[in-house]
Amino acid sequence: MDNAEREAHLAYLQAQADGPTDSFELLEHSLGKALACAVIGLLLGGLGAWLIALALQFSANASSGVTWLMSGFGLALAGAGVAALACAAVLHRRHGKRALSVTPDMLCFANAQAPTPLHGFDGFEVEQGYFTTRLIFTVSAFSHAPALAPACFRALASPDAVAIAGGLRVSLWLCTPVVGGRRASLQELVDLLYAYVQAAQARRSLAQLFPGVARLGATAG
Repeated sequence: MDNAEREAHLAYLQAQADGPTDSFELLEHSLGKALACAVIGLLLGGLGAWLIALALQFSANASSGVTWLMSGFGLALAGAGVAALACAAVLHRRHGKRALSVTPDMLCFANAQAPTPLHGFDGFEVEQGYFTTRLIFTVSAFSHAPALAPACFRALASPDAVAIAGGLRVSLWLCTPVVGGRRASLQELVDLLYAYVQAAQARRSLAQLFPGVARLGATAG
């Protein structure tokens, strides 16, 4: 690499390193989905209870096969209603909780024991589903996945991250992401996180390739 290429590379990295300076928190918004699950649960539970009561009422006149069929269908609907109500309770508990906090240099999951340097991630993916958004961070080859509290059934009530692919990736799902009190669209979320990750990677590259520049910046700061 000659001097011209070196200077061009240095200028590029410095431009990328001048990224965001603010910190933000990514919050969970799940109140609407919790309400929808509660309504569905009540409807299914009510319909199931009505079918069971109807089967018991006409059990003397109807055949045993019809009675058992109505009772079984009613129990299935009632069970689905209970499951929907349980989902509503879980989503209601998740509403407003912090899923992720990001600073110019650090990223911290809600269930992480300590923040992780942003340059410890090569990149990320955002998968948009019908009802949820999933963030998948790829751990850099020189880094390690953050220490996360183990996932369990109780963790469904919190937007906790999970290490996948043998610790090479970290997955986080939430219903609707909220940043700064406003719901963030898929593209807004991608642009926001990309700016932070790109700037952190550029600063690490500067420190490795141009240590004199890094030392000068530290002295100036």
